[in-house]
Amino acid sequence: MTTIGFGQARAEVATRFRFTWPALRRCALGLYVATLVVWSAQYGIPVQRELVSAWVCGGLACASLGRRPQQILQLVLDWLPILVVLCAYDFSRGAADSLGMGVHAHPMIDFDRFVFFGETPTEWLQAHLNEPEVVNWWDVAFTIVYTSYFIVPFTVAGVLWARDRLDFRRFARRLVSLAVAALATYMAFPAAPPWMAGDMGLLEVQRTTSRGWEVLGTHTAGLFSEGQAAVNLVAAVPSLHSAVAALVAMFLWDRVRPRLRPMLALYPLVMGLTLIATGEHYFFDILLGWLYAGAAMAAWGWWERHRGMEPAGLEPAPSSVQGRRSPN
Repeated sequence: MTTIGFGQARAEVATRFRFTWPALRRCALGLYVATLVVWSAQYGIPVQRELVSAWVCGGLACASLGRRPQQILQLVLDWLPILVVLCAYDFSRGAADSLGMGVHAHPMIDFDRFVFFGETPTEWLQAHLNEPEVVNWWDVAFTIVYTSYFIVPFTVAGVLWARDRLDFRRFARRLVSLAVAALATYMAFPAAPPWMAGDMGLLEVQRTTSRGWEVLGTHTAGLFSEGQAAVNLVAAVPSLHSAVAALVAMFLWDRVRPRLRPMLALYPLVMGLTLIATGEHYFFDILLGWLYAGAAMAAWGWWERHRGMEPAGLEPAPSSVQGRRSPN
């Protein structure tokens, strides 16, 4: 090869593999996700709020590589409300005792018995599905669906932030306001979930959310139990699990292809069934969670239309997608 030819080859290689910050950020995020998968396999899926917050912050650090200080500040400000709401849940623990409020147990039971002809659906489902000495496939499915609450909203937010910052901000506004409304309700109306009512002798119900981890992995079972013990145990009305599932489905409805919409519609329904069957929530809690999610969508939709903000369309043209992406 001549000197000129060798020089041209080096130039072509340098052009093809030239260093760019966006490419480095993508590589860093890819390695970070791989590390999270390996860590989860070894120690369990992070379901404790401090672990979730730590992993989110680590992902933001990877996304900040090579950005200007102003961009890093904006990135932090975008995600800060979500992290603050996560921390607020831990501070809400014991709020009912501090404010001198009693824990409500009967209104939800009465509502469910009225709707379902004298028997709560949790009692009926557990009587027909629970086998104390056997972990069935539906126990594993219930555990996976329940745990998705700790993963799905952050995944959706992360994808939206990477693809369209305006859409991310729309989603974050709805998610944060939904969580704040739920937190306010938890403090004003502390309520005993079905499993707690079972401990009180009001129902024949057990908490079976973690049974699937006996098959899926013991490491996550330990983290899962620690996480459940650390949260506000009387934060039951409304069900934020069902509310977030409904919010994700409603927000993404016009942003996905029509063939994916049945899966979106199925997600809050399966989450609701899971919460009832495992003794985590009453139907009353789930229904109220869906109403809270609908109210958040409607309120912010009205505000955005009033402010003249153009809603995101379905499947924009390639040029439109390029124009809507966040700057490097």
